[in-house]
Amino acid sequence: MTPDMLRRYAAEFMGTFALVFFGCGTRIMVGDIENFAGILVVHIAFGFTIAAMIYTLSQLSAAHFNPAITLGFALTRRFPWRYVLPYWVAQFSGAILASTCHFLFLSDKAPSAHYGATIPKIGIGQALALEVILTFFLMLVSMAMATDWRTNRAAAGLSVGFTILVCGLFANSLSGASMNPARSLAPALFVGTSALSIIGIYIVGPALGATLGSTVY
Repeated sequence: MTPDMLRRYAAEFMGTFALVFFGCGTRIMVGDIENFAGILVVHIAFGFTIAAMIYTLSQLSAAHFNPAITLGFALTRRFPWRYVLPYWVAQFSGAILASTCHFLFLSDKAPSAHYGATIPKIGIGQALALEVILTFFLMLVSMAMATDWRTNRAAAGLSVGFTILVCGLFANSLSGASMNPARSLAPALFVGTSALSIIGIYIVGPALGATLGSTVY
C-alpha cells in the first residue's frame, strides 16, 4: 500500500467517523426527537460535520464518507473500481468505531436513543422508496460538485451539507434520512435485532439512489 493510498483510506475513515460520532452523538444527546427544534439540531450536526470534513479532507480522498456515494462514482467511471472495496472498509470501520465510542462514553444515554440508529416510522416499502429519492438528490449534488468544471468547487462542502440538512428535516420522522449505509449499520450493530432486521432499507435504498443519481447526472 502506497503512502498516498494510505492517506486516502485514513481520510475516509476519519470523515465517516466524524459523521457518525457527531451526528449520531447529537441524536443521542437530544434523545428520541419529535419536535422540530430537536430535529433541526440533529441534522445541523450531520450537515455541518459533512461540510467541515469535505473542506478538510477532500484534497486527500475526494471526501465520499458514504459507501453509496463511492458506488455511484465508480459506476459512472468517476472513481476507480479497484479502490471501492478499501474505501468501503475504511468507511464502515470509521462508522463502527464511532458507535463503539458512543457505547463506551454515552452508555447511560445511547440505548434509549437507539445509538442514533435509523428506524423507519412508515412502511418498509415507503421508507425504501424515500431513501432512494433522498440519496438520488445527494448523489446528484455530489456529482456536480466533484466532477463538473462548471460548478464552484469552493461551495462543495456547503452544497452537500445543506442537501443533507434539507433531506434530514424532511424525512427524519419518516425514514430517518440515512442516505448512507455506514451511518445506519454502525449504530444498528449495537441496537440489535430491531434495527438490524430493517437494515436492508438503508443499504439497498441508498445504493439504488446513488446509482440513479450518478447515471442521470
